[in-house]
Amino acid sequence: MGIINTKGIIISENNTGDFDKMLTILTPGLGKIGCLAKGARKPKSLLMAR
Repeated sequence: MGIINTKGIIISENNTGDFDKMLTILTPGLGKIGCLAKGARKPKSLLMAR
């Protein structure tokens, strides 16, 4: 698909592979969507929660 900028609430997250996460997000305009955050679990990743 591509990159979509929207606001939403993360319903669930699953670890996949060594450094990736699969997220299920509930958004007001798009409904429930699934996305893959590649490299989200790397120690220096900007996507990691602080």
